[in-house]
Amino acid sequence: MNIWHDVQPALIRKEEYTVFTANSMGSTARLSFDGAAGMLCLDHMSDSGVGAPNNTGFVPRTCTKDGLPIETILLCSQPLPPMTLVRCRPVGLIVLHLEKGESRTYLLSSVCADEFWSACLTVDEIPAVSRKALVRFLHYDQQLQRRPVTSTEFLGLERAEKYIETCEKNYLVRFCGRISEEE
Repeated sequence: MNIWHDVQPALIRKEEYTVFTANSMGSTARLSFDGAAGMLCLDHMSDSGVGAPNNTGFVPRTCTKDGLPIETILLCSQPLPPMTLVRCRPVGLIVLHLEKGESRTYLLSSVCADEFWSACLTVDEIPAVSRKALVRFLHYDQQLQRRPVTSTEFLGLERAEKYIETCEKNYLVRFCGRISEEE
């Protein structure tokens, strides 16, 4: 089974979707998604013992401009094991602007089963301390990969939903033979 392709399409909607978890909150190992294998692989490890402040994962049946599924940061109170399917809702986006004009976009998702975080409906409702911890970790993680961050921006729910829709369409064009509307 390839988790990227074999999830039922009905489970992926811009309002609520299934996430395949990758990295657990507190982990110093950074797992990435291998699209060809449909599995997780070790990308790098933090040698300083700095653990991730959030769980992360991927949204199946989506395709970013980089040719990979959407990477999402899960707003959740507890560590989740890798390779768990979790129902989530979008809250917003965090965009890291890197040197040389590059950028990394992460979807911010609240875990539906988490009593605290499921009440978070927009990026503005994320507590300031959580936002700061997330930004600090993402800057550190990019620095480990020798990709310094020049600026960070948080974008709202409407932009997140549009991003999901775009990546769903990209997936259909790339993997299902649909013709894009631009052609």
